[in-house]
Amino acid sequence: MDPNTIADTLRQEIEARLLPPDSVLRQESLADRFRVSRQPVRQALDRLLAEGLVVRRSDRSLAVAGLSAEEGRELAALRILVEGEALRLSLPRLAPRDLRRAARLAEDLAEEEDPAAIEELDIAFHAALYGACGNARLLCLIDSLRREGRRAYTLQPPGSAFRAAMAMQHDGILAACRDGDAAAAVAALAAHLRAAADPQPGDTR
Repeated sequence: MDPNTIADTLRQEIEARLLPPDSVLRQESLADRFRVSRQPVRQALDRLLAEGLVVRRSDRSLAVAGLSAEEGRELAALRILVEGEALRLSLPRLAPRDLRRAARLAEDLAEEEDPAAIEELDIAFHAALYGACGNARLLCLIDSLRREGRRAYTLQPPGSAFRAAMAMQHDGILAACRDGDAAAAVAALAAHLRAAADPQPGDTR
């Protein structure tokens, strides 16, 4: 088994919370599990380290990354700043086709059930709104912060209160963008990112 396959498998398990935060990832155990030498396991873990899904602890062991409540609030505050700026810069340059694409993605996202597809659609929705900002470094920073704050999409199935709220918030952001109201769009985005930072697992109300 190659490093990419091992990394993909571990990534999926981390994002589905099958490997919860602070789970220790031992090269020996993973090598036995995947029936490979330690080298491809080490390469796979290096990729997860670079993505922010795994962290190196003070004793040099590797563990699944996790955010404390305070760290989550700090990350959300940073995302509000940078993503709000990206949306503000992008909004005057958005073409009708960009808004139509974002609307289609929002519809597909509300109906999707596969966690990997949900994440892909969510990323694409926001990218459709930020993509015209004209600042590649800002977009790279947004991608980095998003990876650091990844949440378990498996914990928000269709029909859950969380998913319904996310869909309504996406619609609110889109409505403000269609109106060309930058202040309202940025405010709606900020409220969305604050809510997204604190999903309630298993909430199916």
